[in-house]
Amino acid sequence: MRKHTLVLLCLAVVLVFASAVMAGVNPGTGIKSTSHDLSATTGKGATWAPSSDPLLDRICIYCHAPHHTLKSADAVAKGINYFPLWNHALSTITSYTPYSNGTEVPGSIQHQLNATIGQPGSVSKLCLSCHDGSVAVGAYGYAPSSSIGTTNVKASGRILIGDLGNLQNHHPIGFDYGAVQAVDDEIKDPTSVLLGNNPDLLAINDLLWGGKMECSSCHDVHNTKNTGMKFLWVEDTSSNLCFSCHDK
Repeated sequence: MRKHTLVLLCLAVVLVFASAVMAGVNPGTGIKSTSHDLSATTGKGATWAPSSDPLLDRICIYCHAPHHTLKSADAVAKGINYFPLWNHALSTITSYTPYSNGTEVPGSIQHQLNATIGQPGSVSKLCLSCHDGSVAVGAYGYAPSSSIGTTNVKASGRILIGDLGNLQNHHPIGFDYGAVQAVDDEIKDPTSVLLGNNPDLLAINDLLWGGKMECSSCHDVHNTKNTGMKFLWVEDTSSNLCFSCHDK
């Protein structure tokens, strides 16, 4: 009896520990332990982050800071009008080549590109400052005593989005969603609620920026309100994420 009880107790301890370790990896459980956690202990610091701050083991500092962050004039000069205490080096790319589905225009309007694709919006440019590979992922710090670019490790592999400014083979961003929906009956109304596990009943409108489709229209970068892996607002099981906007 004692042996049986001891085995159950050990199993319970293991399960509690495992759930604590995995807490930040599961959708909607916060940024800790996710791919956006660059701290040395719980995150990806060994891969991406510099070793200049090993004792504090901070998570937020690579994107945000309470003091000495990006100045508004410098942000606006780069075409960025949203910079929430931004502390990461900005991309060196000044113009991106947007998505295109080719030059032959099909007869069916549902298969045409019914959007004027502009440059990525401010929030997308913040994402691209890590993902387009132009600056190091761990390049942070605007204080006079700091040194931006304390590591030279840049995005590569599957996380490299917009390499050399080329967004041609990625889902289009920086376009007016309503303008597309108005002429294409296979694009859902922006008041439509996302499919799948969506406890907050998020609608398309909730995820647009100034009415435009941006990176954060699909991804919750802090892993707090999403229910899908890879920071997706909803898991793409049975293409629920795709069908949330595309009425096929």
